[in-house]
Amino acid sequence: MGMNLQPHHPSVARKCVTSAVFLVLAAFGEQAGAVLTVTNGYIGTRTLTLRVGATSGVDTVQFNVQGTAVGNSQVYAPPVGGNATAIAAVGTGVTFRMYMQVPLFNIPQPMTTTVTSPAALTCSTGNCSGYSIPFSSIGWTVSPAPSGTYAAFDLQDGVFVSGGGTQTLLNFTLINASGTAEVASTMNFYYTNTVAYPAGTYTGTVTYTTSLP
Repeated sequence: MGMNLQPHHPSVARKCVTSAVFLVLAAFGEQAGAVLTVTNGYIGTRTLTLRVGATSGVDTVQFNVQGTAVGNSQVYAPPVGGNATAIAAVGTGVTFRMYMQVPLFNIPQPMTTTVTSPAALTCSTGNCSGYSIPFSSIGWTVSPAPSGTYAAFDLQDGVFVSGGGTQTLLNFTLINASGTAEVASTMNFYYTNTVAYPAGTYTGTVTYTTSLP
């Protein structure tokens, strides 16, 4: 699995933005911890890094729902398996890392990380022409679970927004001193599998963006 990262590090006088493109795939028939750390005292230039997935390429999360299991409400979730509540799917948990460094003259410094998804995954191959699956059928849990002083500002469990659009994943501000902040998690995606769709391969792409205004 890979992720095409597009980090940007403009001068401190400009907005910093970095994005990652992420492919989510759901297939039927033949188809198939969070930790927020803050450190004070940074004296370098303002920088921003976002990683979602591997360090290169484009990551694919794939759910293989087959036969009589289609639409039976049995959740499919990589990489969970063997626990009677989910069936193993292709892939593993996805690495999530947001890292920012902010010198004193940029304080206070807000940071926002978002994900943008289309309304639905659309049929790309198979007997599903004209059909689509709402992106809100896919969600994620994070591990380890948020805890400690900054738990409320950490990456949380979630579901892609109904109808598509942009939703906020992280939003906080360094206000008292220069420093660094890092959010490091594993995102474990799942498909709710509550509706039976025609056999085929359904695909869609989501984009993660982080910025220092």
